[in-house]
Amino acid sequence: MYIPRVNDLVIGKIVDHTSLSWEVDINSCFSANLPASDVFGRDFSPARDDMTKHLAIGDMITARVAAFDRTRDPMLTLQDRDLGKIPRGELLKISATRVPRLIGKRGSMIQTIEQATQTRVLIGQNGIVVVTGRSPEGIEQAVKAIRMVEDEAHTSNLTQRIKVLLNVPDTPAAEVPPASNGSNGSGNGGAAAVPQETTTRADSSASGEATTAAEGGGEEEGMEVEDQK
Repeated sequence: MYIPRVNDLVIGKIVDHTSLSWEVDINSCFSANLPASDVFGRDFSPARDDMTKHLAIGDMITARVAAFDRTRDPMLTLQDRDLGKIPRGELLKISATRVPRLIGKRGSMIQTIEQATQTRVLIGQNGIVVVTGRSPEGIEQAVKAIRMVEDEAHTSNLTQRIKVLLNVPDTPAAEVPPASNGSNGSGNGGAAAVPQETTTRADSSASGEATTAAEGGGEEEGMEVEDQK
């Protein structure tokens, strides 16, 4: 079961609301609260502002944990980049302990899945995942790969098996040209340059933080949010 931590990125479902806040299911034994003032601003008025026009029961959101100390339910915020309502996507639940494995070292695992399936994947540290893409087939393949990571997270060579599942060809190692001797017979040969790896995600194994791989919106066409359990 997911235990919230301050600054965690989570994906949750609006399940209820009072006159001052929304109640959000974040796949935890703790029910989270999103203050209406976080959305409407300091001048929020329950008598004037209709909360359901912004977020209704059943809506999915990405949020950050703003406060939590185990003496009260966690408080969420949408005041950050890429946070807010998720308009569409395929919804999955995985164990929160599998999130670092799904992201992979420097984002390697989730990048492999996204590139091979032409999808974008949003991962919450609470184990909720949303997949969007241009085609139902791509989304289906991404879901299969994510389920495989969840089921086989403890095994070795998992990235290679994911590549096989998604028909990703192996990239041959770069050929290193032979060293060329200088005129004095003792020159140092020129070595092939090793390309630097582009890092778009934090190393989850080091930081323990899940990574936003996609916004809930975007230009891709996706399906309405559906819950896959």
